[in-house]
Amino acid sequence: MANTTPRERARQETEAQITRIANRMLDADGLEGVSLRAIARELGIVSSAIYRYVRNRDELLTILIRDAYTSIADEVDSALDADESVLTVGAIMLDWSRRHPNRWALIYGTPIPDYQAPRDETVVPGTRIAVRLATLLAKTPGAKDELQVPPAHAFDALREGLREMRVEADDAVIMQCVTVWVAIIGLINAFRFGQFGPGIESAEDELMGGLVSTLGY
Repeated sequence: MANTTPRERARQETEAQITRIANRMLDADGLEGVSLRAIARELGIVSSAIYRYVRNRDELLTILIRDAYTSIADEVDSALDADESVLTVGAIMLDWSRRHPNRWALIYGTPIPDYQAPRDETVVPGTRIAVRLATLLAKTPGAKDELQVPPAHAFDALREGLREMRVEADDAVIMQCVTVWVAIIGLINAFRFGQFGPGIESAEDELMGGLVSTLGY
């Protein structure tokens, strides 16, 4: 911020405050509890002034989605720097989902009606963990030989997406990444959205460990 003007710094701080307040509302009451008017009241400005910083509710959703993706990816990256394993990815994502269940639902739950996330703002933060996972799997012994790998053309879109992120992976690694990613997200969704019923909370970590072990890692 050294080269920014006082006005720019004030705007950046206000935008950061908006994100913090909106996240607190999201954590407390879910997406229905997030209100631009309520944010304006808490900032001590008239409701119309909030639109100088956030044009509309869709833009606020994008801010929250981008922030959630960044938050969980930062934690996964930090943990992987200390212990580079598939279990670390699953364990950290699970722990983050427990602390921020409504943020998890925002990024990995049911799509929001009438909202389309802008790719230029959400793809990079939203794929950070998957890209890190693909890089990890490329150098991790696993169940490559047992995988049923589809025809090469099935991976065209995924391969291109990885290349955009400067990751080169063969078809077996891409299939591994798909398998592990879907398994981890699916298990956490089952926990967070009550698909296993009550009483499962105390076994979440053990079940994540069992899942990763079953996958061969």
